[in-house]
Amino acid sequence: MLESTPANFKELRLGKERMYAFFTIKSGLMQKKVKIAWDISHLEFTIEDHYYFSILKSEIKEAGGVVREVDSFEKIVDYDVAVLNYPEKPFKRDELKLVKRYLEEGGRVIIAGYYNNEDRIADRINSLSTHFGLFLNNDKVKDKSSNDEGDDLLVVASRILSYSDSVEKVLFPCSASINILRDSGRPIVIKESHSDSARKTVIGAEVSVGKGRFILLGTCVFWDNFAIRKYSNLRFSLNLLLR
Repeated sequence: MLESTPANFKELRLGKERMYAFFTIKSGLMQKKVKIAWDISHLEFTIEDHYYFSILKSEIKEAGGVVREVDSFEKIVDYDVAVLNYPEKPFKRDELKLVKRYLEEGGRVIIAGYYNNEDRIADRINSLSTHFGLFLNNDKVKDKSSNDEGDDLLVVASRILSYSDSVEKVLFPCSASINILRDSGRPIVIKESHSDSARKTVIGAEVSVGKGRFILLGTCVFWDNFAIRKYSNLRFSLNLLLR
């Protein structure tokens, strides 16, 4: 158990969620130093962008992880997790083969999109994700009842089915929905249900491939500096990356 030193107490200023994530992760969430490749070879948003991702980068380091920007896609094989955050270039056939091998050997790919097929982001992502049974739709998810600050595009979800340790709710701004095309696929995050309809709106999903996991998220901004301090976004982000 951690001692209550001044270094630990300084986490209080970031609020209850930040403090809880700090103590829990330090107490054994991550059993080894996880290495994360943050790809920019497909013109993704970079983890080095201080304005958008400085908090996430700092929190990964604080939790004991290592994150590096990689500008050559082949380098992901040297890491435990590969993040493709809003890729604006389609994936080539040889890159698909590389991802398949990477997953089969135990790697984890996290690919995140955006609503309305902005910059043809759904098309770019689907050039890779459909080979693993996940499809990002060309739509936008709204919720008039469960949202942040009265904005129905700032969807707040409590139906978190995986990576949910110590997670109560997450903010998924400007998300597209996801279709699961294979029986082996499963939802991670589902939009709140406000009717008796059996239809589920999935905004996060994953599929197991060999020893690894392919994760598709409907939005790439749930872990940016605007969203990460809201609800359980910090904890959920670290669960995705470090568990």
